[in-house]
Amino acid sequence: MKKIFYALTLALAVGLAGSAFAKHECKDCKAQTKGGYMQDISKMPSSTVQAVMTMPDETLVMLQGNISKRVNKSTYVFTDNTGEIMVEIDSDAWNGQNVSPTDTITIIGEIDQNSDGTTIEVEQIMLQPQTNAMQ
Repeated sequence: MKKIFYALTLALAVGLAGSAFAKHECKDCKAQTKGGYMQDISKMPSSTVQAVMTMPDETLVMLQGNISKRVNKSTYVFTDNTGEIMVEIDSDAWNGQNVSPTDTITIIGEIDQNSDGTTIEVEQIMLQPQTNAMQ
């Protein structure tokens, strides 16, 4: 009788442990997701840093310029010919691209106005093709 009791207890413990593992969710699974909605930006007007400073919170904007400096893990200084602004860039917005301060990029993001000032939460970065100055 004891053997049957131990066998049932062991079977129950293995079954519960298996179901606990089956319900485990990956904490980084969302970070691995690469797909999503892509807006047609061909008709979106390009803005400037100076213009962004006067636009309302949560406005979707497109800017062209350079990332001139990294401030911390996800905060950078974006510069165009009218000024500079802090931008927040999550890892998925890079889309596998490597960008240097000399690269011209187009960013699409949402204006975030808070007590620290105006920033842009970048949703997408597009590296612009280099033009050959020797032509």
